[in-house]
Amino acid sequence: MKVDPPLIPPAEARGRTTVFISAGEASGDLHGSHVVRELKTLLPEAEFFGLGGDRMQAEGVELLFHAKKLAIMGFAEVIRHLPYLTHVRRTVLREVMARRPDLILLIDYPGMHFSLLRYLNLRRDVYRPQILYYIVPQVWAWKASRGPELANLADKIAVIFPFEVEVFQKFNGHAEFVGHPLLDEVGEIPPRGEFLRRLGLEPDDRVLCLLPGSRKQELRRHLPLVVETVRILRKVAPDVKPVLAEAPTISPKFFDSYLKDSGIIRARGVSHELLCHANASLVKSGSSTVEAAFFGNPFLVFYKTSPLSYAIGKRIVKVPHIAMANLLAGEEVVPEFVQDAATPDALAGALLPLLTIPDAIRNARAKLDRVRARLGEPGAAKRVAQMAKELLIACGACWFL
Repeated sequence: MKVDPPLIPPAEARGRTTVFISAGEASGDLHGSHVVRELKTLLPEAEFFGLGGDRMQAEGVELLFHAKKLAIMGFAEVIRHLPYLTHVRRTVLREVMARRPDLILLIDYPGMHFSLLRYLNLRRDVYRPQILYYIVPQVWAWKASRGPELANLADKIAVIFPFEVEVFQKFNGHAEFVGHPLLDEVGEIPPRGEFLRRLGLEPDDRVLCLLPGSRKQELRRHLPLVVETVRILRKVAPDVKPVLAEAPTISPKFFDSYLKDSGIIRARGVSHELLCHANASLVKSGSSTVEAAFFGNPFLVFYKTSPLSYAIGKRIVKVPHIAMANLLAGEEVVPEFVQDAATPDALAGALLPLLTIPDAIRNARAKLDRVRARLGEPGAAKRVAQMAKELLIACGACWFL
């Protein structure tokens, strides 16, 4: 792809360390903001630009594009947004080649980031930044060819699950386990009674947490399923209080037509509190499953996508489970309901014992305790920032040290 010539002097001509940091989703924006904060402590005169959201911008990152327009998932959905994504990719390549940052720090979002890495690899003769990849694509689950490719293209790889170190070491990659960022990002949780009263509930209420997702395309499929599941469940357990955690990035009006007269209590920006204090949870597949495992909350995993996306994904996914709790445990500690298996009757039937049968509840929590222990120790952002600083020092790019 042809890229326009530099518009401003490259980093070395300006005499200051420059970092390109990129995150294409809300979770990556949160993780990235913490890394930037730590890096600013280590390298106080560094400047940052890239892709991210409000949190990274608040830490001083100059955004080329906002992450809220980049959070697109599913094969069919990506195809529909291809013109815009192509525009973003061309702009990023142009700006990187123009500014020539000393460090490229990439967080998840493999579609865009692998395109950038491949382009930079082709231009190594004229520009060679240090490259650090944080929160890697799940190469052990699908697109296994990306494992050796990333090991070759990145100078260092910061992984958040311990088994990923061995995955990249097999390809001679320089991977380090930094711990899961969730351990640093869980804020202070109020006592159960205080939290439930804020929702109009009583401290001894039997609460079901509902986490249907944070993107409109998945919510359109999940919300009708969740509402019907709750309706069936409350026929046999009428005392259950269902609380749905609305994604703060989605307008409340979007939920109105789905949740009207459903009997579901709505809350915003309190997913961690809900996962901590609920009796059980219904969680869509994704990063929320790690959060549920962290809080030891008995839960089910479910997911529905477009028929095309599911057909393609089913052919290329190479792992026996979709929930990270199950992958970390090496067995199914959390029931999974995907696509046609995700029916209201099936979900309600599996949730009922987690809400009402003491032995089932104790067994589920014991299994999740073992998963929690495999998430590492707090301090992921500090470890990533230190890895970045070491890369910059090794190449002589800390201009003011």
